[in-house]
Amino acid sequence: MARVAITGATILDGTGSDPISDQTILWETGVISWIGPDSEAILDKTMIIAADGGTVLPGLIDSHVHISLAPTLTGIYDIEEEPVARTLIRAAHGAGLLLRAGITTARDVGSREGVAIDVAAAQRDGDLAGARILAAGRGLTPPGGHGQAMGVEVRGAEEVAAAVRAEHARGADLIKLFPTGGVLGAGTHGFDVVMTLDEMRAAVETAHELDIHVAAHVHGTEGIEVALDAGIDTIEHGTGATREQSERMVEDGVAMVPTLVPLVALRQRELDLPRDLMKRANEVAAIQSESVATAIEVGVRVLPGTDAGTPFNPPGQLVQEMELLVELGMSNHEVIVAATSAAADTFDWDDVGVLAIGNVADLLLVDDDPLETLGTLSWPASIIQDGVVI
Repeated sequence: MARVAITGATILDGTGSDPISDQTILWETGVISWIGPDSEAILDKTMIIAADGGTVLPGLIDSHVHISLAPTLTGIYDIEEEPVARTLIRAAHGAGLLLRAGITTARDVGSREGVAIDVAAAQRDGDLAGARILAAGRGLTPPGGHGQAMGVEVRGAEEVAAAVRAEHARGADLIKLFPTGGVLGAGTHGFDVVMTLDEMRAAVETAHELDIHVAAHVHGTEGIEVALDAGIDTIEHGTGATREQSERMVEDGVAMVPTLVPLVALRQRELDLPRDLMKRANEVAAIQSESVATAIEVGVRVLPGTDAGTPFNPPGQLVQEMELLVELGMSNHEVIVAATSAAADTFDWDDVGVLAIGNVADLLLVDDDPLETLGTLSWPASIIQDGVVI
């Protein structure tokens, strides 16, 4: 693989450090090999991309996607009726959409028949151009619970532990639980708690024995409390989290992925949707905004994730999610860190999320300063993944 360099750039390394101007970043064989002043760069036999003062930062990480889902109002139901091969094609396409949006890595938190695991393997082996995927495979849900279309039904601690082992053996990088209902979907909905503490503890203990983490889809104060008692690693959604629960997340090192975009997408279609659905979406949005603002205020590690695949929310909307988090209290720099190094650290990706020598060459070049104009991330001038210019 050729030596490639971006010159004349402002480097924003993803750690929260101040940006440095007039820099060159060089990579070869897909790995960053040098970062430093333009005046010191040795660029013999190197392909050069001129930044012209633009900003280089790590490729973005979407911490919550469902690449197997069709982003239509009934997609979560329809998926159960289609051939699995069709679902796999959609998932592969979704990974491609993510990459073309500058999202070089994503965490898929539940896919029909675990097809995201296959997409992750295809991307890793070079058979697919798409975002690098950390895949949960099938989520674990109780009989009749939320997430049935992308899950496996379990009841009792023994079944839960067995399912965790089965998903890990299939290739899952993490385990997803659905211990409460949801805003959409068949089965239980709302803030009902539908998994027991023993079941959730069995999932966490088994997953941790296998050295993988556990994400829990949770709406409602009661569900959040049970999830924290069980030792969950990441809270997905977290609607209704109290200040005390947010403080506990900080103490326990639990990250929160609020997924704000889906509710915005629904509310933008208000005139076209059933009244009861919109009532529920508006109620959840109001509660969620307050919960997330409090979580940010007390210092919870809040990570941007889009819940891509939910209605009217195709893969690639991460910058909108980041902008929504800024509205609730994050700075531009903080949310960029959340979408790069903080996400990588949470999910134990040692070589992505930070621009550093020896790390994978996943990076974006944008024309404007994202610390001033976050929206510039929506229109990257160059996207590089594994050292390849996309």
